[in-house]
Amino acid sequence: MIDHRSDLGKNVLGLPLVLIVEAKQNNFSKDWGQCLAELVAVQALNEYIQHPVYGIVTDAEVWQFGKLENKCFTRAPTRTTINDLAKVFGGIYKTMELATTK
Repeated sequence: MIDHRSDLGKNVLGLPLVLIVEAKQNNFSKDWGQCLAELVAVQALNEYIQHPVYGIVTDAEVWQFGKLENKCFTRAPTRTTINDLAKVFGGIYKTMELATTK
C-alpha cells in the first residue's frame, strides 16, 4: 500500500492511494478480485468514495494497472511485461502521478 503521510505520525495510515497485489500462480482474474476488494475497503477507509484509488497486480513479470472511482472499476486493457521496463516504470509513474494530483 502506498499512501500519503498522515499528520498523526508514522504509525497511522494516511489517505491510501495505490495498492499493489501479488499475482499468485498467474491467476490474474482471481487476483484482480482481491485487489478490487482491497480498493473498496480503501475507499471506505478514506471516507471519500469520489477520490479514485489505484491498483496494480503483478507477478513481477507481468504488470496490470487499474482504477476504482466511485463504484466504477476500470483496468488498463493491456498487460505490460518486465521485458519493457520503460512501460512498467511509465505505468507506475503515471499511476503515482494520477494518485497524487486528485
